[in-house]
Amino acid sequence: MNKKINTCRLIIGFCLLSFGLSSCSEWLDVKPKSEIKEDELFKTEQGFKDAMTGVYVLMTEAQLYGREMTFGLVEAIGQQYEMDQATNDYYDATQFRYEVEKVTAKVDGIWSSAYKVVANINNILENLETNGSCVTPPVYAQLKAECLGLRAFIHFDLLRLFGWGNLKERPDMLNRLCIPYAFQYTKEIVPQVTVGTALEYMEKDLTEAEKLISRDVATSRFSFNYYALLATRMRIAMWKGDYSVARKYAENLLNYETDFAWVSRNALETSYPENRDLTFSSEYLFGLSIEQYKDITDSNLEFKLVENQDNPQMFFHTAEIAAQLFEVEENIGSGDYRYKWLYAQGGDRFAFLKLKQYEKSIYGNRVPLMKKAEIYYTLAECLNESGNESERQAGVGYLNTVRSKRNIPQALDVNISKDELREEIQKEWRKEMLLEGQMFYYYKRRGVSSIPRCNITMTDQTYVLPLPQAELEFGGRENNK
Repeated sequence: MNKKINTCRLIIGFCLLSFGLSSCSEWLDVKPKSEIKEDELFKTEQGFKDAMTGVYVLMTEAQLYGREMTFGLVEAIGQQYEMDQATNDYYDATQFRYEVEKVTAKVDGIWSSAYKVVANINNILENLETNGSCVTPPVYAQLKAECLGLRAFIHFDLLRLFGWGNLKERPDMLNRLCIPYAFQYTKEIVPQVTVGTALEYMEKDLTEAEKLISRDVATSRFSFNYYALLATRMRIAMWKGDYSVARKYAENLLNYETDFAWVSRNALETSYPENRDLTFSSEYLFGLSIEQYKDITDSNLEFKLVENQDNPQMFFHTAEIAAQLFEVEENIGSGDYRYKWLYAQGGDRFAFLKLKQYEKSIYGNRVPLMKKAEIYYTLAECLNESGNESERQAGVGYLNTVRSKRNIPQALDVNISKDELREEIQKEWRKEMLLEGQMFYYYKRRGVSSIPRCNITMTDQTYVLPLPQAELEFGGRENNK
């Protein structure tokens, strides 16, 4: 833990903040006594490894995948929760009031923190080229592959938030200016590129990464690995509406699926809560390990923060909503692992246990970024949208596989219609992705105008998050609104 925290501090010590958001001189003037100078850090192979660890630590911060990009802001605007309208800091976000200060601060925090990660990645890449002689060839290749893969991964999530979706039906959106794509570690303002160009740059980074990355990734689920690379390419293809390419990457991933086994009943039914694999970590393609994650999650996921006092910031489902989501009254989901094990009931409120942190838990401090079920959902959608009747039936089969692995005994009829299968796929996404920050992207990618349990019609005004005001005023950005 201390090594990770110290690494994070030393990386932050020489990192440039996002383009135009902070003075470079002010940032570089901060020199804590414990800081390791950059020229010393990159003199050894271990120094490069520590710098890479620092990148992952930055990704776990609350402004990014520690909260806002998983169970926080992105999940709130995906309408996955109920919350107290009068007290919860995220309620305005559920109403897409991006101009409200509390919401603006979260949006701007995602932007600046994400580009801080990218700046650190680019710094490592540049030092690999100039000072990489101290790094052995296998480590050099792995570090470069991770950096390139993560650079594409981070930029893609920024595009999914600040750019346009439903590209298959609206290819003209590919020509809209979107986000900056940063290839260099620099204090200079990086220009915006179009959606299409950003996607091309991601593919370029991933193609180069694939030439270098190791396929031997059985023990590296908490770093950007070969599975994550294939899954990122799969997601990008789905965002573009290129079902044939997405299907290719999904099928390629299935060649390795024995390496990420479905969560077992035994991993959930143990009588010791701290020994339950509540995030289904055996199924991770890519996830993060977050030190002291309880300090982040408790603020929104605990019933009470102090004795006998309800948590005004709590995210929850009502008993009615939980039953509807998991189709309990239809005798479909009462035994579903996600219903049975991932809720805790307190009165009429169901708290979420997926990210519940227990002391001495063997599965604690973990957050999933990509999981096995998404491969199956992708194949089901690809076969449904672009296949013939027999392929649609195969798509139903992929969906039934996940349902079976989640302990839903009733299989879907293989002869259901295209529209019915679309509905079932969306239901599965909503169940599976709770607290993972993926539903907003799903709706946006598909151009869904009416999100379940939301009375606001979805348009680009709600789907496209506004660029930070500082970027518009000082960075010369074109407004995306």
